[in-house]
Amino acid sequence: MFGHRPATITRWLSRAGQHAEQVHRHVLRHLHLPHLQLDETRTRLRARSTVLWLWLSCDPLTKLVPVVALGPRTQQTAHAVVHALGALLAPGCVPVVTSDGLRLYYYALTAHFGQWSGTGRQRRWTVAPTLLYGQVPKHYRRRRVVRVTQRVLCGTAGRLRQALLALGLSGRLNTAFIERVNLTVRQSVAGLTRRTWATAQTAPALLLHVAWWRGYYPSIRPHHSLRVALPYPRSREGRRVPQRDRARTPAMAAGLTTHRWTLQAFLAWPCANP
Repeated sequence: MFGHRPATITRWLSRAGQHAEQVHRHVLRHLHLPHLQLDETRTRLRARSTVLWLWLSCDPLTKLVPVVALGPRTQQTAHAVVHALGALLAPGCVPVVTSDGLRLYYYALTAHFGQWSGTGRQRRWTVAPTLLYGQVPKHYRRRRVVRVTQRVLCGTAGRLRQALLALGLSGRLNTAFIERVNLTVRQSVAGLTRRTWATAQTAPALLLHVAWWRGYYPSIRPHHSLRVALPYPRSREGRRVPQRDRARTPAMAAGLTTHRWTLQAFLAWPCANP
């Protein structure tokens, strides 16, 4: 964008991020997400002494990104991410969860998906028996991945494999989908790009930029792997090849909308002043 002051563009970006966050809260409710992948990526602010982690969650089936958080790599942030996920899910929905080898996810998931049983001194917390959680730890040597292992912390390996196969996946425990989202968000948000001069000065400004990307990614940008074949090729004007597939966005795949939104329609969504 040219012909405007950098401060003006920054103000537009902040307002778009605030609006995208409000649209996200209005639209994403009572979700049925049978599978989720969790991961976090490291980033810095303009002051290089400040190191933050961008926590992401992704649904491999619809490519939806329900929760994004920016904060330190602590147990408190992990609890906040899982709590936000639980608030978006439909009652009784316990997804199959996979992540990297970060142990903080285990304590957050087992603390959220479960219930109290017993009374008095016999009262104890019981983890939901339907919770299936597996990790894919990566072992590095000189900043290179030399070995990848798998471990199941909730449930059994057989149950987790059967659950993934029932969803139409390969059945293999992995975090490939969330790692692709990590690359997408790094290429889309200037403040997250590696070796860049466009680092964010403050964490709230970076979070608003990520919120704007999260609003654009599921509702406006079609995903190549989500397209569906049309029953009959649809002719187009001129000598263009007939359309054989229908493009879909993650919001369309999740059943949140029936059409692809335009940028103007997204910014005009009447939720900024409810």
